[in-house]
Amino acid sequence: MAVRLVIFDCDRTLWDHADVSSLRLPYRRLDGDTVVDSRGERVRLFPGVREVLETLRRRGILVSIASWNRPEHVFPIFELLGLTPYFIRPKVEFHPRKDAMIQALLTELAADGHPLRPEEVLFVDDRPANLRRVRDALGPVRTVQAGVEITDVRAVLGYLE
Repeated sequence: MAVRLVIFDCDRTLWDHADVSSLRLPYRRLDGDTVVDSRGERVRLFPGVREVLETLRRRGILVSIASWNRPEHVFPIFELLGLTPYFIRPKVEFHPRKDAMIQALLTELAADGHPLRPEEVLFVDDRPANLRRVRDALGPVRTVQAGVEITDVRAVLGYLE
């Protein structure tokens, strides 16, 4: 069964920073892939992120976020880097229960007319415990560990079929 929804983590998955909730607002954009906080700390998208998001959009695959962060720290990065339009109902919450975030996302998508089965979902995260918890709670969700199973986000495209 083909993947119809790809859910990304943010920290160490879409960008190089380990914890954007530790940054100090406001941010400013340095270039197309980088923002800096008020202390000069940088957050840079990994190479290929935009390419992957655009490819998924072109193929009609839904894309969302499940991130353990403070939303007020994540959404400004999306805005400054022009990423907001790619994500449907992104879940950014300050707790580690990504299984609950993804279950809520699936419920909302079904209500929006996009019912999905777990095997149609691909979840990409850098922490194996998050991946395991999601599979245990939701069933046969496909999972990929960023930084281990893939070291380039563009490799996600190989997991779609």
